[in-house]
Amino acid sequence: MPEFIKPFLRYWSLTLAVFVIYFFAFLAAIVDIVVDLQEQVRKKRAAAPPVTGPVLDPNPLKGKTIAQTFQSPGQRLDAKRQWVHDHVAGVLGELGISARVLVLEDSKEYPFIQVSDGQRLATYRVNKEAVAQGRAGDTGKIDEIRDYLRRHLAADFLGKEEMRPPRTTELAREAAAKPAPAKPAAGS
Repeated sequence: MPEFIKPFLRYWSLTLAVFVIYFFAFLAAIVDIVVDLQEQVRKKRAAAPPVTGPVLDPNPLKGKTIAQTFQSPGQRLDAKRQWVHDHVAGVLGELGISARVLVLEDSKEYPFIQVSDGQRLATYRVNKEAVAQGRAGDTGKIDEIRDYLRRHLAADFLGKEEMRPPRTTELAREAAAKPAPAKPAAGS
């Protein structure tokens, strides 16, 4: 033990021991008070008359599939989501698929479509720029969205895998949309 600590411990060790004892006594008193208060609350609740009124189900979604939760009141559609819903419902009707549709938005405000026929649940994400242009009246974008949905829905719900569009990423679509850089002339 270092020499400079020995005199300190010689004079103050008893004081430190007393403080430690007081600390644990204080801690025991707090625990005793908390236990006593919990017992009083339990007795008051047992003596109180039962609460009357509707019994609320603590888990209202118990026993329901995701598809069965589509018609909840929290899923009222705004104008953009209603527009997407109407086009998805139209494509489903054209293909003869009987399914329910839920249109949400993801964190980046892209329309997020969930379609369920009771057996399976399929999820699609539509380009928000295409939806905005389609809502503004661009018939080319409307046809593009409907074709995208038609091909995916036919592949997923009718088993026509040959109709499924090739998988790609947003970066690949952006790169394909940009014109190729001009090459310098060879005979300069």
